[in-house]
Amino acid sequence: MTRPGGAPGGAAPDAVTALAPARPGANEPAAKETRTPPGRRRLRALDGTRGAVVALRLFIGSQVAEIAAPAVLHADGFGLTLADLVFPGFLFMMGMAVPVSMSALLRSPAAGGPDTAARRPHLLRAARRAVLLYAIGMFLGAYPFLPEELEHLRFVGVLQRLAAVYLMVSLLYITCAWSMAPPSGPPARPGRSPAPAPVRPRALRLLARTLLLGGFPLVCVTVWTVATYTFHNPWPACADASALARDCSFQAYVDTSTWGAGHNFEGRPFDPEGIVSTLVAVANCWAGLVIGIDVVRNKQCYATPDGVRKRASLLIAVGGTCTGAGLALGMAIPIGKQLWTPSYALVTIGLLTAGFGVVLAAFDGGLWAGHRIRPGEDTLVALGRNPLFFYVLSELVVCTLDYIPVHHHGQEWTAWSAGARVVLAPWMPAPLASAVWAVLWLSLFYVPLARLLVARGWYIRV
Repeated sequence: MTRPGGAPGGAAPDAVTALAPARPGANEPAAKETRTPPGRRRLRALDGTRGAVVALRLFIGSQVAEIAAPAVLHADGFGLTLADLVFPGFLFMMGMAVPVSMSALLRSPAAGGPDTAARRPHLLRAARRAVLLYAIGMFLGAYPFLPEELEHLRFVGVLQRLAAVYLMVSLLYITCAWSMAPPSGPPARPGRSPAPAPVRPRALRLLARTLLLGGFPLVCVTVWTVATYTFHNPWPACADASALARDCSFQAYVDTSTWGAGHNFEGRPFDPEGIVSTLVAVANCWAGLVIGIDVVRNKQCYATPDGVRKRASLLIAVGGTCTGAGLALGMAIPIGKQLWTPSYALVTIGLLTAGFGVVLAAFDGGLWAGHRIRPGEDTLVALGRNPLFFYVLSELVVCTLDYIPVHHHGQEWTAWSAGARVVLAPWMPAPLASAVWAVLWLSLFYVPLARLLVARGWYIRV
């Protein structure tokens, strides 16, 4: 069964953009560099940050939950743990990749916006990716296809939420990106006068830009807040419950009324990837979208190490401000992933924005010049190139081994938990044994596989 929390960013297009001359590296042979036009390179921080989130997801997902430390498990109720940063991290990076892969929409003649024919390929690609991502999520939810699993099959989940959020944010960008492009007409052909750019009302351009740069996520968060705090659950058990009691929340009522508690995660009254909380999750993806737009529109700021460091400093400052604002908001609206509260979204947006700024300074700003960190840098980049593959693989590995019984000294374990409980736990504290078990899987299985895939040039996407 798919676990709520960790999620891949593989649904989003590749995080590639034209910025500045590339430096040869272990993952990018010099022969390929010579064919790269001057002024173009891959911004390694995009893949590096996504790789860091993938590494964290693999570490968290490889824990033995029964003996793991609370910090690497999702907060039970309200609160924030290390595990609660994974899912927002993938939403954030997925949003950042959208404008980077569809940068043509920001360069097209924009006074009247790109025509329908220019938008159609992007719309079809976004819809296709969303459908495939949802289908993969349903496959993981049904695996290993046992009758009891199929009887209580979840219709939502990690990948299903990624599909819904990706589709909403992509549609927002595709329909409104024209408002950010310079209002100039297409270049004239030799011997002909420049073609005039189509003109749209200024009010329409302002509306599109407002939706793109904050209006849409603000509407989503407002709808969540009003619905949550004005709703009174009619269930008899919830007569005296507060607005944010998880089992009596608006989200619980919608989820259970839609498909029944038997199809919620672990049969709870609410699902942590339910319908209502997805509205706020859009904000995390939108935050990455805005940074991606900045990367595409202001390439000159990322073209030199000095410019990168200045941009990274700005991102760190903005991230710190958002984190502080989220903590302050948490005094009114508790921070919690399971309901994906606005305070939780704001705190995680701040932490991820600042984190991306640090990785940007380190990978592309020359903050740590030299080759001492290059192996670690290359490893994160390698993990970031195939995020969906590693998420699906880790889910299949854990789920499969969890269904294989192992008997040891009269006790029955699963093949997954026995490694930590039987081999490691007798020699160290149980939480440490779980962490070492996860590190062994990450360093001896996933990292070598990631580097092999990149060395062979294999990128597995939907």
